Amino acid sequence: MNSKQLVAAAAMALSGAAMAQSSVTVYGRLDASIGSAKVGNITNGVGPAGVTQMFSNNITTSRIGFRGTEDLGGGLSGLFIVETAFSPDAPGNTSLGDRAAVVGLSGGFGTIKLGRHDTSFDDIRDLMVSSNLWDSGSLASTETVLSTGAGATATNGVGGLQDYGDRASNQIRYESPSFSGFTFGVSQAFDENNATNRDVTAFNVRYKAGNLDVGVAYQENSQQSVAPVSPATTIVTNAIDYTTVAGAYNFGSFRVSGGWNQAKQKEVASPVKANTYTVGVNVPVDAWDFSLGYSTGKSKQNGATTEKGSAFSAGVTYSLSKRTRLYSALTNGDIKNAAGTKLRQRDIYALGLIHTF
Repeated sequence: MNSKQLVAAAAMALSGAAMAQSSVTVYGRLDASIGSAKVGNITNGVGPAGVTQMFSNNITTSRIGFRGTEDLGGGLSGLFIVETAFSPDAPGNTSLGDRAAVVGLSGGFGTIKLGRHDTSFDDIRDLMVSSNLWDSGSLASTETVLSTGAGATATNGVGGLQDYGDRASNQIRYESPSFSGFTFGVSQAFDENNATNRDVTAFNVRYKAGNLDVGVAYQENSQQSVAPVSPATTIVTNAIDYTTVAGAYNFGSFRVSGGWNQAKQKEVASPVKANTYTVGVNVPVDAWDFSLGYSTGKSKQNGATTEKGSAFSAGVTYSLSKRTRLYSALTNGDIKNAAGTKLRQRDIYALGLIHTF
């Protein structure tokens, strides 16, 4: 074998080794359904009109993602994630990497991720509702259901407070290895604007043992603007702290989850504090999976109740295969003022189809 052949053989061997040490996975979900929704504010006793429509993402968020790892040797691995949400009924509004755009390192020390990703708080909030109508952000009976997203019907949850925001850009996140079942994580997202301070700071502590999974988490959304008269002076516009305690247990024949969540304004003259409680259960029976959820919440200001709300959810899925499921689900919830007058409602009914790949 001449020198050129030796070089070519060595290059092929090195290339093969590199490929063997790297892996890339393409994955995704699609969720589309047809149903009816009454979502929004109630004014003078008149609520939002019912709308029959095609929904996207009622039981789970439709997405496409790419993730990969590379063995760097010595127990160290490189990783990346690019995950994009989209709506099957209107995919033109897709924004690449809006769910995750991460590069990181993993080893015996744990995992460090840089980029857009879930906050450390979100891990425990997800745990709290893991059996409350699966992982739905639309139909689960939590305070996030009683609020809505952007658009003409946008409303906030109990107390009129915004929800925490499950992911953040410009973020560094650390996830520890397991210490006899205990893990912890911390994340910091930077506002990167010298006229504001909208950093998002979060941490969690979690314990997993067998079928038990419990955790506690805290997140601070610092939303401050700098007063123009003095760069050293700040004006707090809507800073909110979030605290949650959550748990889940798999009994085999059924699974339960639940917890407590608090949202509290900071550094304002009359802060609002909202407490919510939720519980959910999943019961698998052959190809069927039945789910029920209930949540209740109350907000106070200066010691007096300002709003209270509750919601109920129910759903069932039927697995046509390991990847494809039919589902039917509903949620009914409303928020009232202290006198019992309804202020906002969220009623959704849907029949849909999910495919995972």
